[in-house]
Amino acid sequence: MGPASGAALPRASRSRAHGEGGRIAARGKRVTGRRRVVEGHARTDVRARSRAARTSSTSLAAAELARALEREELTLQYQPIVDLRSGECRRLEALLRWRHPRRGVLFPGDFMPLAASADLLGPIGRWVIESAARQWLEWRAQGEALGISVNVAGPEIESTSGVDDILAWMEPLAPDALTFELTAARLAAHRADALAAERLAAAGARIALDDVGAADAPGRSLASGLDELKLSRALTSRATADASARADLRALIELGRDYRLTVVAVGVEDKATYDLVASLGCDLAQGYWVSRPLVPDRLGPWRRWVAGVAFTGALALAAQVGTAKAAASGGAAGAQATASVRGFLPSMCCLELPSAKPDPSRSVLELLRERTGATFVHAPSARADVFTDARVSASVRADIVTAVDRDMSALEGEFGQEFTSRPAIYVFATRTGFAQGLQQYFGVRGPDAGLLAAANGGVTLPRQGAIVINLQNLPSDSPLAIVKHELTHALVHQTIGLEATLPAWFDEGLATLQEHAGESSENTARHAAVTLSLLTDGRTSLSDLSVPAQWAQRNAVLSGQGYTVAAEAVRLLEQRVGQAGLIRVLEATGRGESFGAAYAAEAGESLEDFERAFPARLVSAQEQPRILQSSHADGVRWTAAGFRPASAVTVTIEGAAYRVQYEATTDRLGMYQAVFGSTAPPGEYTIHLSGGGLAAGVVIRT
Repeated sequence: MGPASGAALPRASRSRAHGEGGRIAARGKRVTGRRRVVEGHARTDVRARSRAARTSSTSLAAAELARALEREELTLQYQPIVDLRSGECRRLEALLRWRHPRRGVLFPGDFMPLAASADLLGPIGRWVIESAARQWLEWRAQGEALGISVNVAGPEIESTSGVDDILAWMEPLAPDALTFELTAARLAAHRADALAAERLAAAGARIALDDVGAADAPGRSLASGLDELKLSRALTSRATADASARADLRALIELGRDYRLTVVAVGVEDKATYDLVASLGCDLAQGYWVSRPLVPDRLGPWRRWVAGVAFTGALALAAQVGTAKAAASGGAAGAQATASVRGFLPSMCCLELPSAKPDPSRSVLELLRERTGATFVHAPSARADVFTDARVSASVRADIVTAVDRDMSALEGEFGQEFTSRPAIYVFATRTGFAQGLQQYFGVRGPDAGLLAAANGGVTLPRQGAIVINLQNLPSDSPLAIVKHELTHALVHQTIGLEATLPAWFDEGLATLQEHAGESSENTARHAAVTLSLLTDGRTSLSDLSVPAQWAQRNAVLSGQGYTVAAEAVRLLEQRVGQAGLIRVLEATGRGESFGAAYAAEAGESLEDFERAFPARLVSAQEQPRILQSSHADGVRWTAAGFRPASAVTVTIEGAAYRVQYEATTDRLGMYQAVFGSTAPPGEYTIHLSGGGLAAGVVIRT
């Protein structure tokens, strides 16, 4: 992801005059130079030093990193910073990632030391700031006004021209849109940085002192030029168990209050730490107990949830998905997190929860009211027991019942077997109600319920024979396809039995295929193109998407496109063994065979072989250029697919006494779409595209 498209920033001006506020004079000891600066800039949502290194920076070449800037391989994720009193998101911190074409996603600790040695800190830092500014403009266009914090390594602001560029990028933003984070060590060692901070502050930017420990406490002179103190992760994480660290934390929070500075606790990764910093009077919190980093593109539901919903209590994003990176460090925190959630993996929308025995003396409606505080009504259905929040309109209730009855019949015909019991379907009107229902009625842990409420439109609980729908996460014009998705999970797990497991990509891919059944050929082609792009870029593989416990995190890294990749994989698998063969694989799994063994017996190849061959088989299936068509109010909508990404093509449209030719450019997926017919007489026309040595044609009738 490069700078967000569609957001215009002015060219950097070299002639602007800027007033400067009072000088920032840093006090305190000088701490290490280049290493401290690099680690400060590299600080992400995990402890860089303790995290098990996934790759050595020495094995990376400086030329690769330079090319990464040119090829838009660098990307930003955004971690919420929330108000400890209200739970509302106040800002997000931009966290740098490198989507390496061979090594996958790299974190700053993997490559920022290389950037320092190759003199690339400045260019990378400027890219981060410009990209964050563009993202802010994009969010503002969507009605959101969340501020963004960025780490400053120093080289990006050392020169006057560098600061001029930043000021130009800030010009269309709100005055406090950006917060620049610098360390006390950097300010003490580099006078130019202090002067640059003064210029940025004079232009309206917020200035934060980052990675503050007891030794970095600012004096009054330095504090006069600051807006915020960000307490160091090391100090915050020790405070619950170490009395000395707790005393230092309290002293820094009180110091910030005396100086009228906002104080942010960084590294809040468990409830005990959250409760402690809140009790000490800290203003804001950041860390995995609050929320993991979010991918901005194509994750609208996440972004909207961040903008307006509290992150604490039952809606905290603290599930084991959030502690996965801590676990990656090999530390005790990771092991503890894993142990605490044994038996419940809220990573997909099909959950493994213990069986629950209802109280036979109480009606479902009574229990729902007692445990969730909401009034529910029973919606008559021929095939299932449907309970909806009373706030759901009668027309939507009727649509849900229609979808349930229709989709159950369709799935029974598709899979050749009937539902053995009536599913119980619970429909909640809001995310908050959905989270509380999962927690209070079904026994899901509060943090896990919050994760599911933020990310899912529904979940299936096979052991409880239940499906829970989150109506607020569905688009207003939704045909309720989520019902078919969840019913697919229910029928599949009925077939394989409650003790069997499936690869996450197969489980979710099969349900997604059913959800999208009947979609247009253009959408099918786009899904295949998206998948091919992700595989070609090395951003994922089926083995990456096979473990249920890792599904949510892997899917988030892919901007929600894990479902798309999974569906394309199941589409090819079904083409290989046929629909009947796929059902035989599920039935064999239900008889006690592993899914891998059942597939191997049916397909004549191992499941691992299929996973490895998937990219090449998808390329083979999609490499032929083609033009698809569908009806449109203004004539015919046609879509070209299979061309080279972002390449020039020549479009020729010919008919009786009609000919037009023009140049166009395919999108990043190698596709181009247009509508024809509104300005031409009815009749038969030929559309031909050529470019990059490829060509395709189609005959349409308007």
